[in-house]
Amino acid sequence: MIKVKNLKRCFFTGKEPFWALKGVDLEINDGEFVAICGKSGSGKSTLLNLIGSLDKATEGEIWLDDYDISTLSQKKLAIIRNKMIGFVFQSFYLEPGYTVYDNVELPLILSGSTGSVNRKKVEKALELVNLSNKIKAKANTLSGGEQQRVAIARAIINDPKYIFADEPCGNLDNVNSENIMNILKKLHENGKTIVMVTHDLEDAKKAERIFTMSDGLIINNEVNQ
Repeated sequence: MIKVKNLKRCFFTGKEPFWALKGVDLEINDGEFVAICGKSGSGKSTLLNLIGSLDKATEGEIWLDDYDISTLSQKKLAIIRNKMIGFVFQSFYLEPGYTVYDNVELPLILSGSTGSVNRKKVEKALELVNLSNKIKAKANTLSGGEQQRVAIARAIINDPKYIFADEPCGNLDNVNSENIMNILKKLHENGKTIVMVTHDLEDAKKAERIFTMSDGLIINNEVNQ
């Protein structure tokens, strides 16, 4: 379970403080698919970055299972990110000169895994996102939709419990967006906990719950029918 208690994040522009989060509380159950919505600047990406341990909170608690990640060292956070969390971003963040295989394998290498075990895991992940035929292609030769599917394969390669997706369809057309959402739904059906930030209400409606944010606070928590 993910639990967030009185979460605050302050940034400084010069000497002036800007409170991106002003005291957020939320709980996400294991195996849920939730969407976090809101206008630009509402705090949704800041919240996701904090839950995913990519940023440090100014105040508050963040619990992933039995870990209060707001108190952990950078070394322990790196282990949790590698083992428990898969990230999917709007901008893909692939290594353009690497092959699809090399991009997907990278988290395995970082966790110390090598050899034929890696090959089987990469092939399985690429099969799930329907890109087995692109395993030897360079990332910079792929379409945007294909690059995002590679990014999802990389995100799931270590079999994480949590998948955090920040505007995963933000750079894609309608057809590719639907493909990405279908993959996320399939991952959810396979037991993954998915937290997705999106400004697209149609994508958000495919989640089980929608948290709506405004001005650094959650203003609505709606169960999709």
